Amino acid sequence: MATPSGLRYFLDEDELQSALAKVNEDPEFKATANATNVPVEFAIDIAETRTICFKVTAGTIERTTQGALPEFVLKARAEHWEEFFSPVPKRPFQSWWGMLRVLGKDAGVEVLNDVEAFTKHARLWRVVLDRLRDAVNTTETKSARQEAYTPEDETDDDSLIGHYTWLNLPPLGKCKIFYEVSGQGSQPILFLHTAGADSRQYHSMMNNKDLQAKYVMYAFDLPGHGRSFPGQKQYPLSYANSEDFYITCIHSFLQKLNIQRAIVTGASMGGQVCLAVALRAKDLNIRGVIPCEACDFIPSVAGSTIYNLQGDEGILNAERVCGMISPTSPEIYKRLNWWLYSAQASRLFPGDLKFYFDGWDGRDRMRMIDTGLCPVYMLTGEYDYSCSVEMSRATYEKIKNGEKGKNVVFAKMKGLGHFPFSEDPERFLPYFNRALDYVLDRSEGPC
Repeated sequence: MATPSGLRYFLDEDELQSALAKVNEDPEFKATANATNVPVEFAIDIAETRTICFKVTAGTIERTTQGALPEFVLKARAEHWEEFFSPVPKRPFQSWWGMLRVLGKDAGVEVLNDVEAFTKHARLWRVVLDRLRDAVNTTETKSARQEAYTPEDETDDDSLIGHYTWLNLPPLGKCKIFYEVSGQGSQPILFLHTAGADSRQYHSMMNNKDLQAKYVMYAFDLPGHGRSFPGQKQYPLSYANSEDFYITCIHSFLQKLNIQRAIVTGASMGGQVCLAVALRAKDLNIRGVIPCEACDFIPSVAGSTIYNLQGDEGILNAERVCGMISPTSPEIYKRLNWWLYSAQASRLFPGDLKFYFDGWDGRDRMRMIDTGLCPVYMLTGEYDYSCSVEMSRATYEKIKNGEKGKNVVFAKMKGLGHFPFSEDPERFLPYFNRALDYVLDRSEGPC
């Protein structure tokens, strides 16, 4: 007889207790629960027909049947929980954040009771749900690759070289910018990081020996991000990114280092601006672009359900975005992506989102991209619910059907989410190599 799927375990008390025992043995859960100073009680509500309450205290989770009101309740329909607790859920069911953002209250997905407690304990309840999903799918255990995986190229001493340079970036003034370089090839690649993060996202690519042999790779941190200093006129809590500012950063960096005919690539916000770069390819002297997780416009209302929530930025920002990672990505990279988002300065992430949502609007300009001058190869992961495959494909169609859309490709990346470069480098690399080959084959090299 086949083992029942995840949700059905919650209808059997013995099976639920067995799953909770596995959660209590999980090192990530124990580390998270031990960091919680006070007991936390929360519940999941299955279509108003069954509420299952949990209590986390002293580093342990248990099922509670006491009549005390849970601090917060995660509510969804039975079919939603069924998909969430399946061995490999579909988009957006890989995370509760995705269910809340994409489905929302109209579809029966909402947070009940104390929303402030929900945000305060965002990492705790998320880890509990993820580990419960692992525990109840006993016939679909994680592969060794998913549990502990590090590419061979990252086991040796790191070969990246870090530098600082000064750029004058109105309106922030002089900025001390950190950047890294790797590779011995002749063709330059410029990597652009995601919103509210930094260029450490590209270490796996920049340490790859095959890429190093063929390319010289650059990645910089935007002002105030990661290891870059804030601009001389950049005051705390005041940062706001925009299309013009981002293009100025890219142009100034390329000029300062005399980088000619670069292939520009990035994901999310870094992917969106690749499309803006393509529109200015002649002025920037760009050879081609590889926009990942990008489209021509995303309205802020699309993310308002979760990005309007307030709380500890170090936890909340990391939790919100990491829900967009594929459920099959290696655990080590999930944690590293979380770490990068937790490590940023205050209010940088919402400042970048001012560009990502609403601020970038290329809806009426995609047809103007000259792909003869600047080939475009778009890539989007199947698990990205922020910039979905459908959204990216629609943008690709506008470019292809534009005035000069002869050299443009779109590809859906299976098993990848919103951070393809950094969430699963091994799975992403074949897609990236095909994109690089395409750009090289359909464009002219350095003059």
